[in-house]
Amino acid sequence: MNRVRRMIGCDHREAAPYTGRGVCVAVLDSGVAAHPDLRGRIAAFKDFVSDKRMYYDDNGHGTHVSGILGGSGMMSRGRYRGIAPECTLICGKVLDKKGGGSLKNLTNGLIWISELINKYPIRILNISIEMESEDGIDPKDWEQFRKHIWNLWDKNIMIVAAAGNKGPNPMTLSPIGECGSCVCVGCHDGNYKGNGGRLCNEYSSRGPGKDTTITNMLNPLKKPDIVAPGTDIMSCHYRYSTKPYIAKSGTSMSAPIVSGACALCLQKYPQLTNKELRRLLLGSAADLGQSWSVQGAGMLQIDRLFAQAELLY
Repeated sequence: MNRVRRMIGCDHREAAPYTGRGVCVAVLDSGVAAHPDLRGRIAAFKDFVSDKRMYYDDNGHGTHVSGILGGSGMMSRGRYRGIAPECTLICGKVLDKKGGGSLKNLTNGLIWISELINKYPIRILNISIEMESEDGIDPKDWEQFRKHIWNLWDKNIMIVAAAGNKGPNPMTLSPIGECGSCVCVGCHDGNYKGNGGRLCNEYSSRGPGKDTTITNMLNPLKKPDIVAPGTDIMSCHYRYSTKPYIAKSGTSMSAPIVSGACALCLQKYPQLTNKELRRLLLGSAADLGQSWSVQGAGMLQIDRLFAQAELLY
């Protein structure tokens, strides 16, 4: 994670003092384990798969994502701390032990978050979930999903979603990330060479987005919106008693890096609206010299995000 923090400008003077304290971030995923790096900051949990009351994660994906976003790094003496290590987490379990899930469970998660806003000051929602296509899903279910995700956007929540791992062919984005209300995050590893495996920018899903509205069929959505590192990301392991951390790769890892960056910025500038934050996030990204369908606005740069927010306020 130290490599990642340097790549995205997280350890520079502007961002270094901020930890996400006081910022509430929702995560819809496979749940969250009682990892020591996360304990004490999980404010609410809801199980949409098995309806269990105590928080848990029988897959590991959600714990890893939550650790990238907000792990304290306690079990590694800070080496593998997350981007916003003092943020508050709201975790909904919408994926089962095999990582599968239904659009209805995800929609119910959105409704739950909307209801929690009156109790918790939720400002960010992270969805590191990939759906291959809309084929085989009732169009009415998609209509309900889009209705509720736009409802959260209208309530000033910044929504961050993974682009998916179906690239490099064009128009392979996850339908969730394609939603206009989501900041769609692709993966790019910059100059990182990896440990012998494929780099995620080789398979990160590509835009443009497929706009399904009849009036905009000839105006493809500019997606993804931004990219962040996603290969060999060390974060919390759900079986932490035997192995505290594990490396994973994919756009699922890139999305919480962006969510964490948003939490840092909202700690310093809580008056930012989601529209302003989105504009600043994309405007401060570092151009990698590739097409928008590959890199979006470019690589996340937290130090530049802070600098541009300073000019606004």
